[in-house]
Amino acid sequence: MRWTMRHGWIAALVALLLGTPCWAQFAKRVKAVGRAAGTSVRAGDEALQAAQRQAVEMACGLYISSMSETENFALVKDRILGQAAGYLREFKELRRWTEAGTSCVEIEAVVSVADFERDWAAFAHAKETEDNPRMMIVIVEDNNVDDLNEPVCNRICQSRFEHLCLRHDVQLVDREVSENVRERDVTLAALDNDVTRLAAIAAEFKADILVFGQAEAKPGGTVTVGGQDIYQWDVSLNVRAVQADSAALLMSNNYRPRKLFRSVTAAGGDEAFRELIDESGPTILKNIGEAWHKRAAFRRILNIKLSDVTRPQAKAICAALADHRGVVGGGGGLHIRNYTHGVADVEVNWKFDMNLLADTIEELEVDGMVFAISEQTPNRLDIRVTHAK
Repeated sequence: MRWTMRHGWIAALVALLLGTPCWAQFAKRVKAVGRAAGTSVRAGDEALQAAQRQAVEMACGLYISSMSETENFALVKDRILGQAAGYLREFKELRRWTEAGTSCVEIEAVVSVADFERDWAAFAHAKETEDNPRMMIVIVEDNNVDDLNEPVCNRICQSRFEHLCLRHDVQLVDREVSENVRERDVTLAALDNDVTRLAAIAAEFKADILVFGQAEAKPGGTVTVGGQDIYQWDVSLNVRAVQADSAALLMSNNYRPRKLFRSVTAAGGDEAFRELIDESGPTILKNIGEAWHKRAAFRRILNIKLSDVTRPQAKAICAALADHRGVVGGGGGLHIRNYTHGVADVEVNWKFDMNLLADTIEELEVDGMVFAISEQTPNRLDIRVTHAK
């Protein structure tokens, strides 16, 4: 049996010079056993992941107990233990066996307690750093709600906010590509307030987050200062951040300037928008980032898309999947988000990794249906359903 190790060359050099492992005071060596019902290869893989979680829980038990009274304890614990393999500095599988229809795996592992405690604090405060999410920004604006002109996309607010994002190294959907579709699908969906369609378009262009804004400027009357008429403008921007691959709402806020914007011209709506983005833009970007990180820290929701199914068939598939031990909360851990023209979008609260969810679905037995994975991403499975002949 072979050890698997994650030592950097610097850590190894320091350990050699000191004569003892550099992680000795920050890690613990433990033996742990994981179990999973069944004797299949998949059950063995689940048992191995269970053993890894058990090893981390054993090594970090005192710290976990000390955190038991903190806010969001159960959610953070579930999220941290869901990536238990990341805290194993090294491990080896000692043996596998089955007993009474259950797969068992025993491992010996060195667990990085320091890494676990660091990440717990990060997750608990929703500040862990994931991949920098790529955003697609669509803002509809009406620079004078009292005139007869229709709202439009891709003007002052959107351009100014996109530039703000770029200055902060936020990844955006390729502008040339998005410009090509903006005159068609994006504009129609935005003007119709069709967030689900916008999220789908964002996902097609590999965006992680759709930022959808609706900005309005309303004349606020005039005041006279030194014999000069000053026009006041009341502006607001409603922003929704949506996870592109699931259309799940991450954040929704309304932003207004601290005071009415004043202009010496009667056509000051555009200038009011510029000031609004300059004042509120950093806060909007901060709120979107926090919402994205909280999603990662406190949600273990994966998304599956079932194609070529009736709604009763989709419900039957969910019922069968709910019986699996990987679904957190049983039937309450699955939710058909929407169903349209033979396609069901389902959210699953899943405690294992995506590969095991894919394997589980491929092996489901539901009324002669056969399941084939057509696409797999870190957060989503696309599944084509056929009927066995």
